Amino acid sequence: MRWRGSPRRGRGRVLTAVTVAATTGVLAVGCTGTTSAPSPRVPYDPARSSRMFLPVGEPRSAAPLVVVVPGGGWVSADPTGLTGLATWLSDRGAAVVTITYRTASDGAYFPVPVQDIACGLADAVARVRRAGVVVGETVLLGHSAGAQLAAVVALAPAIVPDTCAGPAVVPDRFIGLAGPYDVTQIEGAADSLFGPAGDRATDRSASDPVVMATARPDLAVLLVHGTADTVVPVEQTRRFAAALLETGHEVTTRYLDGVDHLSVFAADVAGPVVVEWLGLTEPADPTG
Repeated sequence: MRWRGSPRRGRGRVLTAVTVAATTGVLAVGCTGTTSAPSPRVPYDPARSSRMFLPVGEPRSAAPLVVVVPGGGWVSADPTGLTGLATWLSDRGAAVVTITYRTASDGAYFPVPVQDIACGLADAVARVRRAGVVVGETVLLGHSAGAQLAAVVALAPAIVPDTCAGPAVVPDRFIGLAGPYDVTQIEGAADSLFGPAGDRATDRSASDPVVMATARPDLAVLLVHGTADTVVPVEQTRRFAAALLETGHEVTTRYLDGVDHLSVFAADVAGPVVVEWLGLTEPADPTG
């Protein structure tokens, strides 16, 4: 996989891309494990692979719901590696649901993964409510390729297809961890997102969060990226943040020194940043 090395002019400045060779051959290995998404030949069923983490502690009048989307270079989407972060957030009062989506390994390409995430988001809200939790703000959180796809859903929530069990959910906030938001800068990994037979001249604006930044200026955004990331250049987050700020979004950025692409979603790395941004409460120390 290679990021295009030629400068790209946009929004009044010259943005220079960075060339990176990923050791896996695809962008953003993301989470580890063996869970696979269902085949595109079978209707997407988020309940088959999602996991719910109910908030711990004294009940609040309404708990934020964080729906967590894994990365995997658009080739896999295993949510098990995000269990630690999900547990960290639920221990501090959030309801959390980890979801998956169909990928290139299943013969599914854009916009199918985005539609699956939109369906998973709607299902997560319904499941948490059925569990007796009053849902406050709805937050969509993604890592790596999952951040790019989740950003599309957050900016264009009406993309939910008719096959979803519930209506579209409009998230109140979006959190992106080390996402490749400018798909125009993707070379080798583009086959995994758009398909090997895809027309390279096809307009990809509907899949590019940087282009879509003009949408939903009411959406609050937190972007986190490690400075030691050699898989997705930190410039990707800087470019997305600049586009969002220019169009009126409330944007918070955190660039974490020495953090790489896989450690950025670790519970003790991303957890404190997300907890602070969401205004969650740290659990009481049992040792007193």
